[in-house]
Amino acid sequence: MDLKFLDAAPTAAEVAAVDSVLGQPASGWEGGEHTRDDDRVARLGHAARSRRDELLPALHALQDHIGWITKGGLDYVCRRLSIPPAEAYGVATFYALLSVNERPGRVAHVCDDTACRAGGVETMFDELEGRLGPPGGTKDDGMWLRGPCLGQCEKGSAAFLQIAGEDNAVIAPVTADQVASALGGETVDPANDTG
Repeated sequence: MDLKFLDAAPTAAEVAAVDSVLGQPASGWEGGEHTRDDDRVARLGHAARSRRDELLPALHALQDHIGWITKGGLDYVCRRLSIPPAEAYGVATFYALLSVNERPGRVAHVCDDTACRAGGVETMFDELEGRLGPPGGTKDDGMWLRGPCLGQCEKGSAAFLQIAGEDNAVIAPVTADQVASALGGETVDPANDTG
């Protein structure tokens, strides 16, 4: 299969993030340095296609290290795994916790699902809008968004914190003060389990 890539160059940080999951490329066909032999012979097509299950972990590595999935990062993943960019883009845009749009370094996804709504999260949304602006708006180096279920239903409210280059964290139950503090760069205890 002849693949048409994006021809967008990844940054060194993006290459390092992807290579931390996929390992170092073995040839120019896998995103490594091109040799004269790479221009004559294509090898390992079947082996590359058998690694398609590594697409989501590679996209997560970009999201976690960079804060979003750039065209260059997506192109590098596609080259490494021999995946058409349209397919990888479809996967990256399907998941709410991945972004192909530039975001600030700190993002809080606050659960907007049924159990959290029943727990009164709408009041927290009103407070967050008053303090930080509407969901998706950027303040300093942070942004908050209404997000999908985070699997913390019994706690009444939850937020998933994505901080570029750092470990992600779930805070549950969560308050508007904690979200605002986390987005402001303060350390918030993710083990906020009160029951």
